[in-house]
Amino acid sequence: MDLIAIAVPFFLALILAEFIYGIVRGRNTYRLNDTINSLSMGSLSSLSGLMIVGGSALIYEFVVEAFALTQLSAESTLVWVATFIFYDLAYYWKHRLGHEVALFWGSHVSHHQSEDYNLGTALRQTSIDFHGFLFLIPFFIVGVPGEVLVATVSLNLIYQFWVHTQHVPKLGPIEWIMVTPSNHRVHHARNDQYVDKNYGGVFIIWDRIFGTFQDELAEEPAVYGLRKPLNSWNPLWANTHVYWRLLVDFVKMKGLKNKVQLLFKRPGWLPEGYAKTCKAAPIDLKSKYDPPVAGVTKAYVFGQFLITVAVSLSLADLASLANTAELWAAAGFIVLSLFAHGHILDRRGHSVPLECARLILAIALAFLLPLGSTLSALLGYSAAASLIILGMSAACKRNILSSGDQEIGKGSVSEGLAKASV
Repeated sequence: MDLIAIAVPFFLALILAEFIYGIVRGRNTYRLNDTINSLSMGSLSSLSGLMIVGGSALIYEFVVEAFALTQLSAESTLVWVATFIFYDLAYYWKHRLGHEVALFWGSHVSHHQSEDYNLGTALRQTSIDFHGFLFLIPFFIVGVPGEVLVATVSLNLIYQFWVHTQHVPKLGPIEWIMVTPSNHRVHHARNDQYVDKNYGGVFIIWDRIFGTFQDELAEEPAVYGLRKPLNSWNPLWANTHVYWRLLVDFVKMKGLKNKVQLLFKRPGWLPEGYAKTCKAAPIDLKSKYDPPVAGVTKAYVFGQFLITVAVSLSLADLASLANTAELWAAAGFIVLSLFAHGHILDRRGHSVPLECARLILAIALAFLLPLGSTLSALLGYSAAASLIILGMSAACKRNILSSGDQEIGKGSVSEGLAKASV
């Protein structure tokens, strides 16, 4: 049973509830552009998981058949409790290495890019988790049943959702044992004192044991995000920007030893004599990336994003499409859509032709893909209506995808890569 899929509607409802609560209390922690970006990252992560699920299953089956020492009972309460505790210990080390090893940081960095901190941030997950299975292999070797481990991993992730909020204060003695919003706020902060602390998923005791715990200090409010800000709403760049830097450094670096150290030492490590490929940390870490975008543009992107999410959520239920051309076509459309949404919010050039091409593709897919009559109609009619709206706005010389300054982001792709912060 996929507990994460069951939990997603509740996640979205709680995000809405937190937003309303923040508005009522005069402490809103959401921005539309950041929230769209976080949810886009979550959609991409789910999509990548759907596309590779078959390969993962083959790996696990091979490990069980070749190396399993025994087979534990899924009916044993002790097996469930022990798996839950020791998986959280494994998660601690996976999480810690995701911060301390450059190659793994490239996968994990996407979760830390948001300069806001809210329940939406919890859904901001990587699409390139290529090493996570390594931390599951020991459980299969000792005979933990697959259904127990899958449920444990899901429950661990579900628990971590609620700690991504600024509205819950410290919780007294619970802070000593469990991961709470307070000690996880520290983990997401870029303050000098808070960086690379509090790696626990469910239990904070691992951080206390291994010396990585840091209390949230009243005199040091958390400032969220990366020390080298991404400065983009592009979800594809968000997933790959660290690997781009690593690739550039790896190619130009001399010596096999240096190349290996580049991948497995701390992020940002370079031997003496090599210039860094990323910008220095900004002087003002409290500033947020927030290019001005017209309200009508935000409304348009939000509407298109909701339709993209509807298509994305539908794929998990379309088992007949698995490993078919239709599935890949739908996945390609989702990726293109999320890229286009970020492109517009970044105020990059050529947004209009990109969006028109995307809408034409949406109309084609509405007729070609078995998405169901309701979703197909929504996709097709909304895309046609959007094309008409864009055409009318162009005829009236009022481009709704423009926010007034068309020079922003007009550089070439290579220029964008060179200028982007990593």
